[in-house]
Amino acid sequence: MLKKVLFFLLAQLVFFAVQGQGEATNWYFGNGAGIQFNNDGSVTALTDGLLNTVEGCASISDADGNLLFYTDGITVYDRTHGIMQNGTGLYGDPSSTQAAIIVPKPEDPNIQYIFTVDTAISREDIDRGLSYSVIDLSLNAGNGAVIQKNIKLLDDCSEKITAVVKNCFDQSIWVVTLASENGLPDQPFNTYHAFEVNTTGVQKTSVKTTFEDLEINDPRGYLKFSADGSKLVSANSGSGLFIYDFDPDTGLITNQETITISSSDQFAYGVEFSPNQQFIYILASNNQAPGETNNHKASLLQYDITSTDISATEVILDIRNLYRGALQLGENGKIYRTIASDYFSGSPYLGVINNPNEKGTASNYVHNAIFLEGRNGTQGLPPFIQSFFDKIDLVKNTDGTKSSLIEICVNQPFNLEADFIPGAVYKWEKDGIPFTNSSNTFEIPSATLDDTGRYRLEIILPNPDECTIIGESTIHINPLPPTETLSLIQCDLDSDTNDGLTAFNLNELSLNSEFNYTFYESISDMNSDLPITDNTNFLNTNPFNETIYYRVSNSAGCTDVGQLELEVQSINLSTSAPYIFETCDEDINDSVLDGFFNLDEIRPFVNTVLDVRFYASIDDARIEVNSLMGTIRTESTTLYARIENEGLCEDVVKVELLVNPKPFIDFDSTFLWCTDATAMELIAPSGFDSYRWLKQEAGVNNEVSTNQNVFIASIGNYILEVGYSYDTSAGTLLCTSEKVFTIAPSNIAVIEDVVIEDVSDNNLVKVLVTGDGLYEYSLDGETYQDSNLFENVLPGFATLYVRDKNGCGITDKIISVVGYPKFFTPNNDGVNDFWQVKGINGQFQNGSLISVYDRYGKILAQISPTDKGWDGSYNGKALPSTNYWFKVILEDGRVFQGPFALKR
Repeated sequence: MLKKVLFFLLAQLVFFAVQGQGEATNWYFGNGAGIQFNNDGSVTALTDGLLNTVEGCASISDADGNLLFYTDGITVYDRTHGIMQNGTGLYGDPSSTQAAIIVPKPEDPNIQYIFTVDTAISREDIDRGLSYSVIDLSLNAGNGAVIQKNIKLLDDCSEKITAVVKNCFDQSIWVVTLASENGLPDQPFNTYHAFEVNTTGVQKTSVKTTFEDLEINDPRGYLKFSADGSKLVSANSGSGLFIYDFDPDTGLITNQETITISSSDQFAYGVEFSPNQQFIYILASNNQAPGETNNHKASLLQYDITSTDISATEVILDIRNLYRGALQLGENGKIYRTIASDYFSGSPYLGVINNPNEKGTASNYVHNAIFLEGRNGTQGLPPFIQSFFDKIDLVKNTDGTKSSLIEICVNQPFNLEADFIPGAVYKWEKDGIPFTNSSNTFEIPSATLDDTGRYRLEIILPNPDECTIIGESTIHINPLPPTETLSLIQCDLDSDTNDGLTAFNLNELSLNSEFNYTFYESISDMNSDLPITDNTNFLNTNPFNETIYYRVSNSAGCTDVGQLELEVQSINLSTSAPYIFETCDEDINDSVLDGFFNLDEIRPFVNTVLDVRFYASIDDARIEVNSLMGTIRTESTTLYARIENEGLCEDVVKVELLVNPKPFIDFDSTFLWCTDATAMELIAPSGFDSYRWLKQEAGVNNEVSTNQNVFIASIGNYILEVGYSYDTSAGTLLCTSEKVFTIAPSNIAVIEDVVIEDVSDNNLVKVLVTGDGLYEYSLDGETYQDSNLFENVLPGFATLYVRDKNGCGITDKIISVVGYPKFFTPNNDGVNDFWQVKGINGQFQNGSLISVYDRYGKILAQISPTDKGWDGSYNGKALPSTNYWFKVILEDGRVFQGPFALKR
């Protein structure tokens, strides 16, 4: 699209007009941060700066954009980034809003002045007011030296300073600050002091403009001229925001107007004019607390100063939790903003107002737009003589809007144009290099990348009493996106695989993601902007070969057109034999017969050279969506393998995936083996094609047998693996299932001890055994109990039985429970005719002594464990029925006694 460029030209100083206007090319600020402006309007981050300042800073370059020096108001760094000779101890302050500004001496290319503004940040800190120092750039091999230092102009002033060219004839510059009327401390600021810098040097007597109703107590905030010097805006943080008219001829300031901020952020700090001088931009915060808090908030505001009620035109462009910051116009016509989270903490980004000549949000503020390559910007940006930016000879677009930077595309025309002035001489240059063109217009009918650059026009008027007019604009030519002929080969996968008509997925083209592509079925559709609506399922209409078209655009909006060649490849999907791959069921315990297939392992069997992709349906394969990758779990199914050569379809084949069942094993999980017996035989269920018996030992499965049966003679964990064999195209597939089981030990008990508590009313017997078995106990060999404790055991002799429940055998032992009868009947009937202690005999307690007494203690008889017992007589004479006593001294040392009855 043709964009005519109209330069609106403004008068400049002669000594500025003949220079390259590159004085504001290099900025240094913050914590080692910096940026450089390029001829194409772009910005490059600089990381070689040495400043470490929270606010004030200043930089200057020569007319060709070469760095001269920079400063924080105290230390001066030369073009090599070394400290300039005698360049320390200046009376600025990095904590001052505008610690310094650099002004050249008219008609002397070697002399530069650094005006410094001090501030007091504590009671002990002396405020040295406004001073200037002199630099001679011809010294120290061209690196410069400070030849005069800290020449005082005002004892006290605010933290703000600005400068503007007076006019093109007087060849002088105004340097302005705000202070008290006499420049003395401890007085409200109500007077603007304008110091003239001319060919004789700095004039130490200022032109004063005092406003009796002005009482500024807060020194913080920026002071800025408009580029043409007609307006002055003054931000005073807690003391208000004011705009004035300025007379460059006299240095006087008039028509004070207060701008009321309606945003919640009332403290104005950063200020800047738009290049067309219609708008001012204000960066205001909600507080000025220097501490690191989370309560900071800042608003970026726009005001239209051509309005009769400037305050009413307020537009909030950005509001977020940030600290105050600076605004500064750049060579490319954009306004840059610092981004700080608090007084001490900056950030590695700058914000940018891309179109500051546009009203409201059309000004296009972008946060975090410029990355400072890890260096941090803080609160301040370097101020310059605002006349450097007096280039309102901007590009005029067809809609009447203006811009200093335009972007067009290769092959588009552009026209640079200034007003025709009869008798004027027009001198053109591009990137500082003159070119021949004596006209007031310069036209490029078809732009190339080489046309990118900064164009400058100097108009020398026929009347020598009139100032030379300067125009400047930056043109950026964007390349067109590439438009090579694309091709897409599709396999014919419709119902008729040989008719040459099928669906294409245009999204499968290997396209550059940096560009946007739109496809059209015909040139007429492209001209009418009727794109293909379904890129994933485009049906060709010409069999086998068809050409469609595309438009491609880049981020700059540059477009070009190209062709896409579509080709349909016939296939024999219905007649070709499928590739068959088989696997085993994954889980025999669920109701689904499914298994895993590794498509990466299958792919080489389909094709070892070309790209192979798998799809679950023919439709997916046709338009190349929902491709399957890696390992999939599925039931028996058919896949479609699409074979491509560099993204173009060569063939589609079927891939059959078959899942075979695994055997189900019904086998016990535990077996008991009598360790004192022979090997145990185990027999697996019948009906399987393979058997394996494995023993798990130290994490390794060792094969024991491959027969259906096995003899096992050791305990431990075992695995029975059974399988079904399937004959496949790749050979025999064995699908196996496993059953883990345990061989546990069992054996006959070993009686370690029998604990007997007898000669009591409740005789107890407790048996203690060892062994691997599970045991039960009996005293009669018929009735068994799980407990090893017997109670109320009758005295006498008994056999104790211990039986392994697992069938490994019975252990027995005869025991003796000592006791005595309570009576006996010696009547020779063969029943209970003798009285004897039970549980003792020749085997048990054989050495025991048994004595019988009458009630008087007379020994009637002494019997041994081997005797039948006492027959109830004494000296051959039968004794009467009555109670008698006994005493037993057992072989084990126990003694017990008691009564018993004789009954006849």
